[in-house]
Amino acid sequence: MIWGYAPPPKVRNQIQVHISHIRKILRGAGTPEVLETKPDGYLLHLEPAASDVGIFNALESVGESAFKEHRYRAAGEAFRLALSVWRGQALSGVEAVFVNSEARLLEERRRAVFRRWVDIEIGLGRPEHLLPPLFQAARAEPLDEGLCLRLMAALQRSGRIADALALYRSCQRLLRQELGIEPHETLVAAECAVLRGELIEHQEWRFLELELR
Repeated sequence: MIWGYAPPPKVRNQIQVHISHIRKILRGAGTPEVLETKPDGYLLHLEPAASDVGIFNALESVGESAFKEHRYRAAGEAFRLALSVWRGQALSGVEAVFVNSEARLLEERRRAVFRRWVDIEIGLGRPEHLLPPLFQAARAEPLDEGLCLRLMAALQRSGRIADALALYRSCQRLLRQELGIEPHETLVAAECAVLRGELIEHQEWRFLELELR
């Protein structure tokens, strides 16, 4: 628990207990000097590469640079490695208003990187290994039409036409039941493409395919 503007009465004692525990862990790891005592508190000296967030930031930056330089395979690999740093929800087990807002921002960035990675892999014509993570993401956000579109495309490009159509119908049903709306025209166009035997298209994938020719 991280206290906000209303800490408990014995907060200083509790902090000292936690700091003592942290110092013990750091001594065991051979890095006691990274935690410095300051007049107004404590300062943790941590290199970016020593934290999950630091590693994620660095790999995200590498991926973005490679993408801008049209090095799509390198960009996809950097984004894949950035996603591999994640082990569950950001800042899980820590409760505070400012921590919750930071966790939401990190989760939004993770989702954006995930979509970039998926778009690159679909554009490169490598959909098969996308299916497990896309199914997992779609189960977590069943009303997300962008995820549905990407999963439909990955299924279609993997030869699973019936599954792609079944996914569309499932998403359509949920949107009607939960939100009272019809699927976006992009998703409707995707279903029509599958029924016509044409590849589902998206501006990001088409751009990549043109660049790779």
